[in-house]
Amino acid sequence: MQGHDTAHHDAVAATALGSDSTRSVYRDLLRFGPRSRSELSQRLALSAPTVTRVTRDLLERDLLHALAAVPLAKGRPQEPLDIEENRGPRFVGVKVTADEIHAVVTTVRAVVLEELVLTLEDPSPARVTATMLLAVEALVDAHPHVVGVGVGLGGLVAGRRTVLASHLLGWDEPVELAAALEERIALPVVVENDLIAMVEGLHWFGMGRGYRSFAVLTVGAGAGIATVIDGHVVRGHHHMAGLTGRLPVGVDARGEPLALRDVASTSAVLARARALGVLGEADGLAALRARLAAGDPGALEVVQGMARALAVAASAVLAVTDPEAIVLGGETVDLLHAADPVFADALHRGAAGRQQDVVVRTLTGDFDDWARGVAVIAVQAYAGAMP
Repeated sequence: MQGHDTAHHDAVAATALGSDSTRSVYRDLLRFGPRSRSELSQRLALSAPTVTRVTRDLLERDLLHALAAVPLAKGRPQEPLDIEENRGPRFVGVKVTADEIHAVVTTVRAVVLEELVLTLEDPSPARVTATMLLAVEALVDAHPHVVGVGVGLGGLVAGRRTVLASHLLGWDEPVELAAALEERIALPVVVENDLIAMVEGLHWFGMGRGYRSFAVLTVGAGAGIATVIDGHVVRGHHHMAGLTGRLPVGVDARGEPLALRDVASTSAVLARARALGVLGEADGLAALRARLAAGDPGALEVVQGMARALAVAASAVLAVTDPEAIVLGGETVDLLHAADPVFADALHRGAAGRQQDVVVRTLTGDFDDWARGVAVIAVQAYAGAMP
């Protein structure tokens, strides 16, 4: 282990940005774009000499570049500075599902440069680790400037390193996933719940960047809700805020609470479709989508029920957190389009008068946003923005 520890610490040291002031300047330019030295000094409450020293260092290391000077009505022209993205560091993001590994390599602003998908033979910790290593090592070989790796999966994660449990993968004992990967690659690794990572990606560089507060509701193998309030991702006391899909959206025939995942997850939607005779026992999502495209009224009834349940959950989030926007995502989010305008109408009825202007946006439903978000948590670690 001594050799591994040395390699890991050397890798971290090699990618460290430097002082708190250096990281503050880099993060501000990274997230919000070009600024002059005087603007950085005012925004970050740093002295002019400190900003000059920090930016000179970052320029010499090719982490920043200067843009064309902007003339002012009075005084000397301002020279904006920006992140060096083209020649800058690269990051790998790995999204783990029950049967696949989706890996991407991105720039420091999470622009995807290459994607790799590998089949997962079984979801055991050993097989997941081995398959991830195949993907990561292939991308690192192809992109020599990779300085950090992020991993996202459905589960409870501690300290961005240890997976405490994952119902999706069948892990009921802690797995030291970051350490297991760092034993093979001389790069720092961070691990996060995939929904939290995806929301971090939207918050830093995606459609959530323009909002101080927004909520993300996802549907697929599970159902999840995550919120950003006043610029911070809400994690909760046990880091389980919104991750269980247990939010009640009604009651069942016995009067027991009916959770969002029991209505809107893929398995629940398919079970409902089979119970109504819309699908056969061997049919899956492809068959349901085909029946929706053909205008099957039974298939429409199934997805309308899913849309109403999701709208109840969104109304609850709206009532409690009052976000500026609600973002819908997940691999089955496309089913909501077939149910239009059921979701919008139900949300409208559930929202208070002053909340009727809430913005509703929809992600594509593919895994790019998830894997890209996982790369962002590696960017955050590099830029010194760990939670």
